[in-house]
Amino acid sequence: MQKFLTRYFSAEDFDYHFVFALLGPVVADQFFLVSFNFLNTAMISASGESAISAVNMVGSVNIFLVQIFVAIGLGGTVLIAQYFGHADLKMLGKVVNGALYGAILLAAGLALVFGGLHNALLDALFGTAEPAVMANARLYLLGVLASYPFEAMVQATNGCLRGVGRTKNSLQLSLMMNGIYLVLNLVFITWLHRGIAGMILSLNLSRWIAAGLAGLMLMRQRDAFNLHWRQVRRPDFAMIRKVIAVSIPFAAESAFFNGGKIIIQMMIVSLGTSVIVTNAIAGSWTSLSEIIPSALENALVPLVGQSMGRHNVKDARKITKSFLGLGVAAFILVDVTLCLTFRWGIQLFSPAAAIVPNILQVYLIFAVMHTLVWSASFILPAALRAAGDGKFTTIVSLGCMWLFRVVGAYVFGVRLGYGLTGIASSWCWNGRCAAGSSCGASRARNGMRII
Repeated sequence: MQKFLTRYFSAEDFDYHFVFALLGPVVADQFFLVSFNFLNTAMISASGESAISAVNMVGSVNIFLVQIFVAIGLGGTVLIAQYFGHADLKMLGKVVNGALYGAILLAAGLALVFGGLHNALLDALFGTAEPAVMANARLYLLGVLASYPFEAMVQATNGCLRGVGRTKNSLQLSLMMNGIYLVLNLVFITWLHRGIAGMILSLNLSRWIAAGLAGLMLMRQRDAFNLHWRQVRRPDFAMIRKVIAVSIPFAAESAFFNGGKIIIQMMIVSLGTSVIVTNAIAGSWTSLSEIIPSALENALVPLVGQSMGRHNVKDARKITKSFLGLGVAAFILVDVTLCLTFRWGIQLFSPAAAIVPNILQVYLIFAVMHTLVWSASFILPAALRAAGDGKFTTIVSLGCMWLFRVVGAYVFGVRLGYGLTGIASSWCWNGRCAAGSSCGASRARNGMRII
């Protein structure tokens, strides 16, 4: 085993102990994040189809908006990793300033704008939904928006911690935030039966507490960032602009990717409440198999960023190839396990018996896509962005997303009448397009030559 780990996960400037010390907390972070979301979906499903439908509908809008300021944290990760790898420690505190203020200001702006437009937004996107679903969706969207500035503080802090390899501290912060959220949901949803209102209260309380803990975490780790109070007293707009510039490929790709998902969600809403519920449950079940590959995607950014900061392309290339293979192996193992346990696990959501076969069918479509194309579609572009080549991956992602995932979903799911099965199948074609283009791009961009 040691020989295998040394061969595939050790390089000139780091060994497999360092890689897995960095990766382990990120996997744990992703595991608990997905598990908490999985359990929260299961809990809110007990409040009825209108509640779970509203959470699923608003969830697509929420992900679209959250990923915009999460991208600021990723931009901070890339810059800090590169400065850290280049041993330019004086710049680290300035990047922390740019990431924190950039994320918080952007999140607050998004909350104000979309809070004022929430009625028009929901009517435009999901006006065909049933009245009970829309009433819950309006309430839930306002509650989610109120949490944005505080969640931005946490996400930016986590991004900075990962940039210097402090993934264990990032894990601690995420666990505290999501653990509090889960416990409060048990209190307000399961015990007090407050439904959507209880979920909103849990979400905001957990984010407010976590934002305070993020500030304490930064002060405790200030030596790692060479951080002084004068560097965080006021916004450094020059550094904010620099962090945002690095974040634009992340934000653009995420915005267009999740914008396409909103359009697809509109198609799903038009198919009826039972289809919305099927999609929500299938999505939660599918997310379990994406825990390890998503962690690989996140952990790869500081590894490649630090290697490129040291001008060591060989290390960046080697660890990227190893992470690609590990991602495929993880999907095979976990998806087989989920298939074998589906009959029992799905009962956590208390689904109507009529939709259980549909949930399984959609999940199996995703399971095939996972093994064939997911790693090349997500892990490989993460390496290219960390190496400073985000423009091409963004163009590829957007082209594939809109050509196959959106247009394909409309043709197969709506026009040809295949419903949710047709929509899910179109996502597989999107993944194949993105994977093939990313593999081709990696041959000759920035000296990476990964494939």
